[in-house]
Amino acid sequence: MLSKYYAIDASVGLIKRAKGLAALTADAYVGTQWDQGGAVETDFVTVIDVESCKVSAGNETYTLRVVGSNVADRSDGQVLATLELGDAGTLPIQTRDTIAGDRHVLWARSDLNGTAFRYIDLHLDVTGTSPSIGFSAFISKEA
Repeated sequence: MLSKYYAIDASVGLIKRAKGLAALTADAYVGTQWDQGGAVETDFVTVIDVESCKVSAGNETYTLRVVGSNVADRSDGQVLATLELGDAGTLPIQTRDTIAGDRHVLWARSDLNGTAFRYIDLHLDVTGTSPSIGFSAFISKEA
């Protein structure tokens, strides 16, 4: 099987979540905001490695969104990419549950409909009975 490796840059905002941290159980922005220094068009990937994912109730979903904005408080945020994880029975088109060891790569560009964005964030939205997901995530500019 072919594998693609992505460079990990420790610059502020590119490592969204380190490996081995406690699982998340609520909606939240994940990690530090990536400030590109100006509204520029950048191709990048967000790499998400699942470490744990509770699906035992059969109704848990975890939606990760890459969000671009030009205001640090995210008040003008726009979704650049989306990943849905969780119980296969609750997700459209999914045929299997999300499990530890899954790797997902979200391709994105810090531009939407002609508007370039300065700030890039990762947002987690959880639903279901006692949701809990552990993962690491980073942004690589080697798209």
